Amino acid sequence: MKKYILIAFLLIITIAGCKKGYLDKLPMVTLTSETAFVTNENFSTYAWGLYDYFAGYGAPGADAPPAFVSQEFNSDNISQTLAGRFSPYAYQTKIVPTTTDSTFSQMISQWNFRFIRRVNVMLDKVDGSEMTQQDKDHWKSVGYFFRVLRYYDLIAAYGDVSWIEHALSDTSKTVLFAPRTPRDQVAKNMLDNLIWAESHIKLSTAAGVERNTINEHVVRALISRFGLFEGTWRKYHGLPDAEVYLQACKTYSEKLLSSFPAIMGSYDDVFNSDDLLGKPGIILFRPYAANLRSHANPRFSGSTSWYSDMTKDAVESFLCTDGRPVSTSPLYNGDKTMYNTFRNRDRRLYFCAVPPYKVNATGATFTLTANPADAEYINLMNNLPGNLNKRLPQLAQSPNWTTGNVISTAPHFRNFNSGQPQCVGELGYYFWKFSNRIPMDNTNGSTNDCPLFRIEEVMLNYAEATFELGIFNQVVANNTINKLRARVGVANMDLSVINSGFDSNRDSSVDPVLWEIRRERRIELFGDGFRFNDLKRWKKGNYMNKQPLGIWAKNADFGNKLLINGGAAEGYVKFYDVPPGWLDKYYLEPIPAQEMALNPQLKPTTGW
Repeated sequence: MKKYILIAFLLIITIAGCKKGYLDKLPMVTLTSETAFVTNENFSTYAWGLYDYFAGYGAPGADAPPAFVSQEFNSDNISQTLAGRFSPYAYQTKIVPTTTDSTFSQMISQWNFRFIRRVNVMLDKVDGSEMTQQDKDHWKSVGYFFRVLRYYDLIAAYGDVSWIEHALSDTSKTVLFAPRTPRDQVAKNMLDNLIWAESHIKLSTAAGVERNTINEHVVRALISRFGLFEGTWRKYHGLPDAEVYLQACKTYSEKLLSSFPAIMGSYDDVFNSDDLLGKPGIILFRPYAANLRSHANPRFSGSTSWYSDMTKDAVESFLCTDGRPVSTSPLYNGDKTMYNTFRNRDRRLYFCAVPPYKVNATGATFTLTANPADAEYINLMNNLPGNLNKRLPQLAQSPNWTTGNVISTAPHFRNFNSGQPQCVGELGYYFWKFSNRIPMDNTNGSTNDCPLFRIEEVMLNYAEATFELGIFNQVVANNTINKLRARVGVANMDLSVINSGFDSNRDSSVDPVLWEIRRERRIELFGDGFRFNDLKRWKKGNYMNKQPLGIWAKNADFGNKLLINGGAAEGYVKFYDVPPGWLDKYYLEPIPAQEMALNPQLKPTTGW
């Protein structure tokens, strides 16, 4: 049952193209937009294709990180350590594009309305169909959800965007050559559409409604996400009506928190489970199935070409087990060795960055070294409750992870790898959140499902929204942040001890409690693609002005092959130099020059 979205879509493709030459023959009945949208089944079949907007973990054989990880490369979380792949925002190389990128992986933040048209084609046919009013309301709700989902990405990128209610033709010149619709109107339309959809979509418990499809819970999750984004954007960028959106986030998050009271016991299992159907806290996921549709993410992350390193700044944001930051916790052992840095830390750090270790390795076999300290994190990972897929030592790419070649050490550097060129990085903090040891299928693809909406995000949305509304308290903290900490071995957030001295590394312009709420969001959603938009909505692009650094190292220990900051014999590893820094115009993207040439009513984004 868990793969039904995938299987249904594949059946549609198979029926259409199972025989050679089938598509060269004229159909017995010609389908048009008037005849293709008549029954409930017609709309259901068409709507399956809209789920492709959720790219998930990517396609099989795709030698690239998931599309959402590219947003992490733009931020201060992960450095893409490949020459010239620095953040174009931090290093001021962002330019006005000539045209819109046509590839799907780049479409998310592009001036592109193809998906809006796909949704509007369906919406335009709902009222004239032969369906019951309940079915009409349901499919209109599904259409509204997907249209707002796309507009969420557009408004986050461009602010003012063209609001399009209906499928356009080449004669729709009034709309095609109209100026951008003001953000105020677009945001209002989006919220109105979602609120209508939430009250008209068929309930997830209704007869005939399949699990893991767009339902009332998924609509509420998008209201929660969009409400927080738009409300805080408006607050920190000086726009009106911030409370309208923050209140929407609060209201619909509360409904979800009531419906999803539990979360999965293991943080890693959220991302590396072969089946997420019915798992606690999972609201919607993208399924994968062996030899039908798999993805290459675990294989690629264990290859020579991952180029994804966590930054020192990101690693330092993870709390110690006492619930205090590294700047004030007595449990923090400093960063002069990676072993010290990782000791007594939030377990989510171990699931995001490969912990340090050493073994004697030959091919697929290994033995422990004579130094017990080298096995500290091997033992820790083996004994983490419920941990099945993140074991040490790390395994390199192979057709089946159970026989993969063993990497003998972490940190593992590209220029100092003892003849093991896979699983290498430049900064020492190798990002492996989406790696697992689930056996691959016959195409060397992986089948772990990708969470799209989960209750943990909603908890964080709710915590932040209530703070912004002035009603965050210990009860809210217990029902949200402290539920997340309980499963990763971190002490509860205690509001009575959080003051101006709680974290000496805090941005002094941010309230101490809000700083901790934002920290929890950064950690729980690390690598999930939220950080870049979070910095933009908080108006904190300046956080990316820091040089991305790695571990502290003695260069002599690594054959003097590392780049040490300042050229010293020991110090923090670097790959890129200090960036020139964020420019305020980067909060919104430039419209491609070709689009403005085609439509003179499209004015450049401010600053561009």
